[in-house]
Amino acid sequence: MLSLSGKGLLVIHGIRTKDYLLMFLIQMNLNMGLLNFKRKSIGDRFKEEAIYSVGTFAGDLGRGLVAGFIGTAAMNVSQILEMKFTKRAENDTLFQALGKVLGIPVRNLLPAVKLILKEKLINIIHYAYGTVWGGVRGVIGSAGLKGILADAIHFSSVFTTELVMFPKLHLAPPIKKWGPQSISVSGVHYIIYAIVSGVVFDLLKSGRKN
Repeated sequence: MLSLSGKGLLVIHGIRTKDYLLMFLIQMNLNMGLLNFKRKSIGDRFKEEAIYSVGTFAGDLGRGLVAGFIGTAAMNVSQILEMKFTKRAENDTLFQALGKVLGIPVRNLLPAVKLILKEKLINIIHYAYGTVWGGVRGVIGSAGLKGILADAIHFSSVFTTELVMFPKLHLAPPIKKWGPQSISVSGVHYIIYAIVSGVVFDLLKSGRKN
């Protein structure tokens, strides 16, 4: 409702024109400031999200490496127990292949030297290999996968490499020479590795959230 005040000022709904204009300008300034704040916050939010994503990925990768190391230790224990139970001799193929790659004449070494070198070298390669594959488990977890599905993907990746890539690199005999029992035993060991690595990774990640 428009009316004139006693001082001759126009009044709109009980508010004098001067006060109304002042309120209008204040509101406009607030709106412009809010707009600038939103524009600025979008850029900042994008940077924060990018930094957070990189940090999360790096954290998951690190947790995966730790999980892979522990999973390798569990797999190592399962292999020792299986070899004692089945009386199976340790496979010498990997050691022979590594000797060729490193230029070490392993067949000409003294038995005692060969045994020490074999234990040390195979152990280092075994743990390094399992730890690196743990990093892959970290990448899988960083993609949002967890539990049985993530473990299944991890297992299939590692075991496929064992069955397909190792023979091609001459680090293992051709798959047709393995036999069903060797494939099954190796599969069980890798299942243990994948499960333990997955459980450790999920626990480390859930502990971070808590």
